[in-house]
Amino acid sequence: MSAAVQRHSVLDTLRGIAALAVCWYHFTNGNPAFLSSGVVKTSGSYGWLGVEIFFVISGFIIPFALSRSHYHYRDYGTFLLKRIVRLDPPYLSVLALIIVLGYASSATPGFQGPRFHVSWLQLLLHLAYTNVFFGYPWLSPVFWTLAIELQYYLIVGLMFPLISHQNRRTRFAAMLLLFVPVFLVRRQEFVCHWLILFLMGICTFQYRTRLLNLLSYCLCLAFLTVVAVFYYGAVITFTGLATACIIAFVESEQPQPLVFFGRISYSLYLLHVPIGGRIINLSLRFVHGQSGKLGILMAALSTTTAAAWVLHRYVERPAQRWSSSINYKRVGVPPPAYAPNNA
Repeated sequence: MSAAVQRHSVLDTLRGIAALAVCWYHFTNGNPAFLSSGVVKTSGSYGWLGVEIFFVISGFIIPFALSRSHYHYRDYGTFLLKRIVRLDPPYLSVLALIIVLGYASSATPGFQGPRFHVSWLQLLLHLAYTNVFFGYPWLSPVFWTLAIELQYYLIVGLMFPLISHQNRRTRFAAMLLLFVPVFLVRRQEFVCHWLILFLMGICTFQYRTRLLNLLSYCLCLAFLTVVAVFYYGAVITFTGLATACIIAFVESEQPQPLVFFGRISYSLYLLHVPIGGRIINLSLRFVHGQSGKLGILMAALSTTTAAAWVLHRYVERPAQRWSSSINYKRVGVPPPAYAPNNA
């Protein structure tokens, strides 16, 4: 297996781990009434760290893809269009599913709790990923991270020619410019709060494309790690650091089950709350024993996986092809994928 294929397998493995971790977190800890304290509930208590893994991966893979495409400032609009075409069809499909299931559940006999309702304004804000600016809640607890990713795309498309510049001082100034907003906006709903994790990924991109040698890369990661410990705490920091190091240095064949989950990770991430979470919530009426609840967890995970495969096969993969068919104005010969860095 080539190094490039192995590298992509590593990314898929990380995506699979991240998506499964977030799923397990919401399944075991999302509904306080489902599981009592114990090993099963504790096993998912740190699953939210999958989000941080995704942020580091995006920090790496987006500039790497732009590098292969010989991206230029004039391609900014095309870049954003490609990301929208790539990500929006699955997102909009799940958004529609949530609305249908929400109204259907409210109309079910014996329904308990507040009636489901979504206003046209709330729906329009979802379409633009701007709920946070107007104080409207997300229809799924994972959607906020999609807004963070979009904010990152808006920034990296503008900054890429600088963070990939051959001049070391230009790159340093660009990275410093990205670092400063971390301390200006502390709210988790905005990308500024998470920029240290994205910067870990960007530094890894610079290392893998020979813009940084090994010593410089290690020094950059060390600096970001020290700052992140004070900013995020040790758990988030070392999750981000481990993710960056795996992307940078691991080049081995990966377990196929994790690669599979990595390939459907976006669909799995979108669907696990409206599908798996709904199964768990419904089970509260009928299942009370611990063994029965373990069965419900397995049912939630397997059903969500099956639904994610369907969404990936019939919506996400076509969206990927549509996105790939949109070409930048300037197309060059891409550099060797994940060129080895022995400097």
